[in-house]
Amino acid sequence: MLNLEQDPSVISKISCLFRTMNSMMKKELQRFDIGRGQFQFLMYLLKKGDGISQEELNEQLNFDKATTARAIKKLIKNGYLTKKIDDNDHRINRIFLTNKAYQIYNEMVKMNDYWERIITDNLSTEEKEMVQHILDKMLTNILKYKAKDHEEVS
Repeated sequence: MLNLEQDPSVISKISCLFRTMNSMMKKELQRFDIGRGQFQFLMYLLKKGDGISQEELNEQLNFDKATTARAIKKLIKNGYLTKKIDDNDHRINRIFLTNKAYQIYNEMVKMNDYWERIITDNLSTEEKEMVQHILDKMLTNILKYKAKDHEEVS
């Protein structure tokens, strides 16, 4: 059992939560031949709509280009996405969902909701809202730092 007092750092706890969720969701996603990495891309497109460019998808989910390309490639290979060249700008690839992706949408949402309920099980509504607020702030902080760091590297 994890000793939560052993390492009180926020980063360690977030990392542990992330790794544990990944390993548990990996088992659930195997029956769809989807990895945890592809799940986020597929869920985003199912919820927000398809037809966006690979670059837009990359920016919206805050992944590097290589990670986005690998996820899209695997989802195309497994029949969940198609990629089409933009009619107006041939440098742009647009990403579209297939019928196979739409067929598993409800199961993906149920799975996502289930795991969210698991990790927030003993939290009150106020605590859930507070966690969301704190995580939003932390994400804003790291994205600001990343943007600043990126500018310094350039």
